[in-house]
Amino acid sequence: MIYYGIAAIFPLLCWGFHEWWLKQEKLNEEKKKQFKIWMVILAILPMFLLFVLRYKYIGADTIGYVRFFQKEIRGYSFIELFDQDATRFEIGFRIYVKIISLFTKNYTVFFLINGLLIFGILLRFSLKYTDNPFLFFFLFITLGTYAFMETGLRQALAISICILAMDFIKEKKFFPFLLLVILAYFFHKSALVFLLIYPLCAIKKTDWLIFTYVILAIVFVVGFAAFQNLFNEILGYEYGIEETGNGGIFMVFVFVLCAFSMFMTFDKKVEKDKQDGQALIVQLSLMTVVFWLLRLISRTAERISYYYILGLYAYFAQAVEIQKDKLSELFKWLLILASLVLFIYRGVGTEYLFFWQGA
Repeated sequence: MIYYGIAAIFPLLCWGFHEWWLKQEKLNEEKKKQFKIWMVILAILPMFLLFVLRYKYIGADTIGYVRFFQKEIRGYSFIELFDQDATRFEIGFRIYVKIISLFTKNYTVFFLINGLLIFGILLRFSLKYTDNPFLFFFLFITLGTYAFMETGLRQALAISICILAMDFIKEKKFFPFLLLVILAYFFHKSALVFLLIYPLCAIKKTDWLIFTYVILAIVFVVGFAAFQNLFNEILGYEYGIEETGNGGIFMVFVFVLCAFSMFMTFDKKVEKDKQDGQALIVQLSLMTVVFWLLRLISRTAERISYYYILGLYAYFAQAVEIQKDKLSELFKWLLILASLVLFIYRGVGTEYLFFWQGA
């Protein structure tokens, strides 16, 4: 737990140092931008190293991916990988792993390549869609998304590709967006759910936006049980309808983060070049709330929510930069503290081993 704790606190420390340094030094805009980039890279370095240097049994599904990389994939030629029944994994992931396996058998190098791709894309996203990437990464680790990406490699890669596709939503270029989502689908079938966000982003008025998501939530809640098996088949999951017995606290937390962010930004004028970006992270935030409502019915919805929850982190990180009054400032820090408390509560007893510590 201590290693994860350091990785969680480090973005906040870098944020504080960044703000302090800017007050001490008079930098032009270009130097400020470069300084921020380097500070964000420093902020995510601990969690990146934890991702790369972990033992092969850290993460429930990690050992399965390591075995596939080190042993199973080597028994197939590229032609054989196109056989639908060759392995249980999607064709894109098979080819991706096969290419890496041609150059190395070391699973730490394998983790390094995956880490560079995933964290590189996250870094780009955080810098592009929020003014406070430090808080974005703080929420990324404290609210559990990092832990998911540590074990769910295929979906983590699919999510990363979908993040890249977001640029084409802003630019209203459907076909490049579609091609990237299809590419993500070949890493994990669940990427298809990201197609939902494109038509929803056509809604601009706030009242219509809220109305649409209320209707969407009702339709999903009513119809989710009926279509659960279809969702699992299409998206590659194996969950059933159940009384999950948990998730309620996190659902409330997600709702509060979204509501606070909307409150802080509702009457805030956004620069024209940033309007589409903010509209997009609002949409992603609302989708996160919808799917965490469905999480009370099935764990399938939790896995789907990971395609959208990064937008909620970016939205909150954007909202905290706005100064309104002392009460909202206090509430901001209470939410940050609550994220840390939730992280500690969930993580007590979590074990971490570096690759050299494993048997």
